[in-house]
Amino acid sequence: MSHLHSLLLAVALAGCGTTALPAGARCTATVDCETDLSCLDLGQFSGSVCTVPGKTCTTTCTDDASCAPLGANFKCFATCGTDKVCAMVAL
Repeated sequence: MSHLHSLLLAVALAGCGTTALPAGARCTATVDCETDLSCLDLGQFSGSVCTVPGKTCTTTCTDDASCAPLGANFKCFATCGTDKVCAMVAL
């Protein structure tokens, strides 16, 4: 299957809203995510400048331990706002 066909299929499936997205998945709104997850901004820092590269299905956190319910590969990270969010890291 070509990349264009794969992209079109992914867009079509996302539009159907048939499956809620798990923790760590890219999202556009909280309704896209599984129950108890929210679609929250990720923060990317370059010095003191913060940008939002996208959103992910996740929860807010205070420390790495508060991300444990999402899985061992989730850690707590600062965002461009005041909240911290759990984000997936490579193991």
